[in-house]
Amino acid sequence: MTSGSTLSLPEIEDRIAILRDNIRQLTEQAAALSGAADEARAADRIAAQQADLDRLITERDTILAKRAAARPAAPKAKPAAKKKVVKKKAGKRAVSKKVASKTIATKKKRK
Repeated sequence: MTSGSTLSLPEIEDRIAILRDNIRQLTEQAAALSGAADEARAADRIAAQQADLDRLITERDTILAKRAAARPAAPKAKPAAKKKVVKKKAGKRAVSKKVASKTIATKKKRK
């Protein structure tokens, strides 16, 4: 892969996942192998995959940093305006119709 990659962020993310899986599989294969030549070959393959992974992670981080720098800062939220609470004086006229009808019905039952 070239250093001036034109991959999109999702493509980079996919390749990072693939490389991580490849490294995992190579590590498992290397554990099963015996012999110096096999181990050296497996180590070389793992090192190459790790180099690609490191490069792609750096590229992804650069893209994300550029996006974060290009984004305008979010405006600070204004505190909510306090609502004025108006207390009404309780009086005979402030009684609701529902309460008044219950009171009248109760008085009729008592008689």
